[in-house]
Amino acid sequence: MTRTPSDLFKKRSTTNEFLVSSSDETAAKKDGGSVRPESSSDEDTDLAVGFPDMLDRQGLKQAAETDFGSIAPICVVAVHLASENGQLDAPDGKDSPSENLMAILGPMADVCRACGGIWAHIGSHRFAFALPRLDGKAGREIAQRMQATLPLDGSDSLTAGVAVYPTANTTRAQTVDNAEKALEHAGFFGPGSITEFDAVSLNISGDRLYQAGDIRAAIDEFEKGLRLDPCDTNLLNSLGVCHGVLEEYAQALTAFETAIWLAPEEIMPVYNRGFVFLRQGRTRQALDAFLAADAMEPAVFEVVFHIGQIHMDGGRPDQARPYLEDAVRANNRSAAAYRQLGACLDMLGLTKEAVQAYKAVVKINPEDAASLSLLGRLYAKRGESLDVASVLCEQSVRIAPENGLFRHRLGRVYLDLGRLDVALAEFELAAALGHDSRAMIEEAQDRMMASKAS
Repeated sequence: MTRTPSDLFKKRSTTNEFLVSSSDETAAKKDGGSVRPESSSDEDTDLAVGFPDMLDRQGLKQAAETDFGSIAPICVVAVHLASENGQLDAPDGKDSPSENLMAILGPMADVCRACGGIWAHIGSHRFAFALPRLDGKAGREIAQRMQATLPLDGSDSLTAGVAVYPTANTTRAQTVDNAEKALEHAGFFGPGSITEFDAVSLNISGDRLYQAGDIRAAIDEFEKGLRLDPCDTNLLNSLGVCHGVLEEYAQALTAFETAIWLAPEEIMPVYNRGFVFLRQGRTRQALDAFLAADAMEPAVFEVVFHIGQIHMDGGRPDQARPYLEDAVRANNRSAAAYRQLGACLDMLGLTKEAVQAYKAVVKINPEDAASLSLLGRLYAKRGESLDVASVLCEQSVRIAPENGLFRHRLGRVYLDLGRLDVALAEFELAAALGHDSRAMIEEAQDRMMASKAS
């Protein structure tokens, strides 16, 4: 259902965010995408003609509150019908449902009616059945009975999510939503799966809201999940991430520390706790947390990158180097890691190795002006390939013409090449942009005067 922390970390490329035990997009790809795929008005109309007792989603939710208002338990089964040969869709490519879909729905509707239930069309090839006085076990059996009505050739499949009222603080109407969340959960196990609504269903729902940028709604889902399972460390970690993204650091730390207390072997909340400390400027505590995470699972990209970065910020390139080398081995597509490694090697006087690191950055991102400028400076520092150095520095200035430092470096290369007039022009531009180039302006002017005098 969810990826393991090891797989998750090693496939990530960013370093400026929390680590999330997020559900991947398998379910969305299998069952058609969104949580609530809408059907066309033609499909709704044609199905309503064929099944006059069929409601829409809102009608089902209202009926669950009114018609079943004094009944408990209530079971809602949400189903998604799929076909390998496309026979559930209109044979002429139009939006109206095919006769095959109508034929499949007939026996399923009969099963619902026999239980005294009501049902609704809730999306493309999606239906929900509200069944009075049935629990989750009975709901699974109903879903299995509906699966048994499908053609025996196996070309069609029915995936189902089951939810029951009462559950926690959920209303009868919200039980319909819960059944749809359970259906999304079932999609992770493939066509034909049947899954009951639980804390994991809410984790998946919260993940999708988080990915869509609705952080407050995601928090609500994770908190609902924790009411069902207070010891679910994935939910706690996800809740902490949401609070962290919103810069609610006290709540984030509470969630991460609870997760660590419940599952001290889990690396994600340990890393995320360190990342909160880093955001708060508590560097020593952040480093301790990252080192603890590295001891749990060595060479996780985000972990070793931040350890290396903290050592670099503290002026300790010798201690940073092994962690930054681990970072680029863990993720050889991270420009940030190669850039930090290049700076580290440069500080250690390893110019040749630093050049290779910056070359890797430029290969990943040819428009990285800072790395182009640094690469040009290093070529010039080695006293060779000054023409190459000038080209690199010129590219950096083309990309970032308002950067005084990049213009200053270009001026230095021009000066080394003996191109005194353009060197002076770059130094003057650099000074105008706020970089202290006074000494180089004077040197260029002095050399120009000496050249004229000779």
